[in-house]
Amino acid sequence: MDIRESLFERFVKTHSKSEVIFQQNAKGKEMYVIYSGKVRLVLTTPDGREKVLGVLEPGEFFGEMALIDFGANIRSATAIADEDDTRLLVLDRAKFTYLIRHQPEFALIIMRKLAERLREANIASN
Repeated sequence: MDIRESLFERFVKTHSKSEVIFQQNAKGKEMYVIYSGKVRLVLTTPDGREKVLGVLEPGEFFGEMALIDFGANIRSATAIADEDDTRLLVLDRAKFTYLIRHQPEFALIIMRKLAERLREANIASN
């Protein structure tokens, strides 16, 4: 293993199928970028039913609201690994801020995705 691989591995966490990455209503301090595998986002409704919000694939991200909305960093859904060996790049607030400062395109990607999700939620509620 060369040094680049070992550095990369420090920021990647591997999950087994059906492993919970985080729970709805838990405090959040990181966001995740899917390197490999899939992640299912599930919302538990007030009456206890589970609603699958979507299944995310490599290159997609989730959990960013915990880093953007400082005052309300409560997870809005549960994230579950949907395949064995799901590898996630974990970004805490310091790494997230560093990326935004040094790679402004990263901030635009996040904003576009948030706008897309908001638009989809608005359509679904009408």
